[in-house]
Amino acid sequence: MKPIIGITSSIDNKQHYLNRVYVDAIVRAGGVPFIIPTDKYIVQALDIIDGLLLSGGGDIDGCFFSQPTHKMATDIWPARDKAEITAARLVFARDMPILGICRGLQILNVALGGNILQHIDGHKQSQPRNVPTHSVKASGMLAEIMEMKKVMVNSIHHQVADRVADGLVVCGVAPDGIIEAICAPNKAFVLGVQWHPEELLYTHEHFRIFDAFVGAAFSRP
Repeated sequence: MKPIIGITSSIDNKQHYLNRVYVDAIVRAGGVPFIIPTDKYIVQALDIIDGLLLSGGGDIDGCFFSQPTHKMATDIWPARDKAEITAARLVFARDMPILGICRGLQILNVALGGNILQHIDGHKQSQPRNVPTHSVKASGMLAEIMEMKKVMVNSIHHQVADRVADGLVVCGVAPDGIIEAICAPNKAFVLGVQWHPEELLYTHEHFRIFDAFVGAAFSRP
């Protein structure tokens, strides 16, 4: 049976929504995508999935990491933040595979006790989302999965991980020192990437992230 991958969704006043490319990535990697409304029901959904993909989206409210919210922060939905932070903690404790993408990396880090640098310049590209614009030096788990130590990525963010939570380590760094990937060496599969590999799905190295993630969910006892 194919593993069921829960994917968190964005929210606004009218809808829960998710970019199609997340679903396409999970399907191509052999999983069954299950889109989760990001509200109080996310915890119940954890009992029927084999892995959790924390998707991208708006900024995180500073109250969740004991900071005033930055004036440049946008698209903030504290209810989503709370639901995803709770889910990330529970899934991490269960040693269920986790993949965090962009905002998802930040949620994972905050959920486990890290914090966020709420605004940086130079990492929100003007080129289309499927165009790589800068390099990342990969190490550890990331380098093993992507089978390379330097990879070109896209960049669509202005918030980044700052202090990394206990239990997580940095496994990808941009040329300017910005954290681009984190992982948990003592877990079966926990990886957060600051870029959007789902937009680069048809390059072998970026597809390998989804292939490894879904594979870990398939192998889960």
